[in-house]
This record gives sequence, C-alpha cells and structure tokens, in this order.
Amino acid sequence: EGGLLGSQDVALAYKKAARKVVADFHFDMTGFWKGSEVIGLVSDHTDPESRALVKSLAETYTRLKTKEFACGYGCSDHASWNTAGYRSAMAFESDELEGNTNIHSPRDTIETLDFDHMLEFSKLAVAFAYEVGYDSTN
Repeated sequence: EGGLLGSQDVALAYKKAARKVVADFHFDMTGFWKGSEVIGLVSDHTDPESRALVKSLAETYTRLKTKEFACGYGCSDHASWNTAGYRSAMAFESDELEGNTNIHSPRDTIETLDFDHMLEFSKLAVAFAYEVGYDSTN
C-alpha cells in the first residue's frame, strides 16, 4: 500500500475546489474483534465533535459500546480528510489496531469475520449519514 495517496489527492482536490463536505466518517476493518466487543474510535487525526456524535449514535442505534484509542500516526484515510481541514471520524473493528493477526495473511478469509459485528457498523453508518445529511431547512 502506498499509504493515503488516493485519499490525500481526493481530500485536497475537494478543498481546492471548495467542495462542501459536512464530515468524513471512515470505516476500516469492521469484521473481526478480540477481547471486549466494542466499536473502536480513533482519537488522533479526528475531531472531538465528530467522535462525540459517533459515540452518541453508537450508544443509541447499536448494541455496542465505543472505546477510543490512538493510532499514533495517520493510520488510515480519515487522516487525509482531517489534514485537509474537514471534520473526520474513524470507526474500527476493535479497540486495538493490531488485534487482527489474520490481516494480510493466508488466514485473512471470510471465515474469520463476524457478520453480526459488521451489522452494528452498518447501523452506525446509516445513523451517521442521516444525522449529518439531514437539512432542517427543507
């Protein structure tokens, strides 16, 4: 992987064109968990307002609690949007970045995924899209 090259290009092009982006909500790896089943919220390269919204939506519309953790670097595409000045949040399959030891290996197969866990992320995505997309002036 080149590391954020595509998302940097898109985020900077949107900024240059003054495109309205209400928020970026990035999902990265949603099908595996280890330890406590939670929705991990990345705390760095995101903004507190978006994280608070995601936490509230998760508590309202999913069966999972959230737990914040730091990547320690721009670990995924949310960082490109945040760097470009857009509100950004990132949900992750657990509260441990390196928890899935199957990733990028021959063991990285559909049998290692938990579809019930993934469903909770789908609920969260729909709730977020509705919340940030709702325009009360219409």
